[in-house]
Amino acid sequence: MKKRPEVLELYYIRAIAAFGIFAIHATGGFALYSEFNTNAMNIGIFLNQFFRFGTPVFMMVSGFVLFYNYRTPKEFDWIRFYKKKAIFLVVPYILWSVGYFLFSSYMYGIPITSERVLGLPKAILLGESFSHLYFIFLIVQFYIIFPLLIRYLSKAMINKPIKVFTITVLLQGAILIYEFYFRRPTNIDIVNIINTYYWKTFIGWFFYFITGGIIAYHYERFVEFIKKRIPLTVFIYIVSLVLFLGEMYLDIYVNQGRDNFEKYGSIRPMNMLYGLLTFIMLVLLTRKIKDRNNSLIGLIKSFGTYSLGVYFAHPMVLEYIKIRLISNFPNYIGYSRISSIAVIVGLGWALTMCLCYFFALFKWRWLFIGRVPQLLIKKEKSEKAV
Repeated sequence: MKKRPEVLELYYIRAIAAFGIFAIHATGGFALYSEFNTNAMNIGIFLNQFFRFGTPVFMMVSGFVLFYNYRTPKEFDWIRFYKKKAIFLVVPYILWSVGYFLFSSYMYGIPITSERVLGLPKAILLGESFSHLYFIFLIVQFYIIFPLLIRYLSKAMINKPIKVFTITVLLQGAILIYEFYFRRPTNIDIVNIINTYYWKTFIGWFFYFITGGIIAYHYERFVEFIKKRIPLTVFIYIVSLVLFLGEMYLDIYVNQGRDNFEKYGSIRPMNMLYGLLTFIMLVLLTRKIKDRNNSLIGLIKSFGTYSLGVYFAHPMVLEYIKIRLISNFPNYIGYSRISSIAVIVGLGWALTMCLCYFFALFKWRWLFIGRVPQLLIKKEKSEKAV
């Protein structure tokens, strides 16, 4: 297979998406547990909702990478592909799942009983060892069905992209609108199963994956199209952001409380528009910085390089520092303080990246952060005076 040019923007888009997911988890407590209508609550809610593009963008990048690299069934070496995923994704996922099992017992005082140990394989299989691990369960589903997508859909994605995109929007939109606004208990088992698990299966996310693939097939045309319409793109993005945030703020205003806040997660109909437009804005932004050569840009790129490690590690880091800081310094750190948002977000991100960089120093880094370059520490040679 002929190697295609590297799309450098994806490193930066991954980095921003990774930070977005991190920010959601870092600010969730402030959104839910701050005193009602305080500045801390409002800022926490805004940040928590603004960064909801994280998972959709991550999913679009995943679809982009796969369809960009494997354009036809002949190019897809399924043995090599699944071997790499098993080694560099599934193995780290299993290790982190066990780690979160032990971490939960340590941090929350949950006894390690025989019942919990026997239930661990099922939890690992379904991505239930910790709340964020569902994404690995989800992305593996797309890896499993990818041969079918590339065999039966890639030709249409190449030749009739608008048609495929329109059908995908309508199907995904119908599912998410039903699940978000109209879902009711039924006597139909299959519908009940879908209602329970759609949010962690390909049924709830195929729009982003396929859209990422369509963009990959037509990337240069896509970039030229949006570059000619930047003012309009920015305007539509702002409108989508206002609608996305407004939907949730209206609920809080009408009900005078946050009882429904957790309903406004990443998987909802409005995020189809907001997530897609954010991806477009990120493409425009990252194309302007991708060729710059300075330490800050290099640092941001490294965030994208180690994004899998960030995804695995950040909830453990955040939970630890939140529990320790709030319990040990209640007079200074709390969910109703704006300063605490800055402390927890800043410290959490710094420690998460330090942990990823630490793993990256070793040959066995793949066990915890996947297939990434080894981090080498440059040592300056000292010259001895003669």
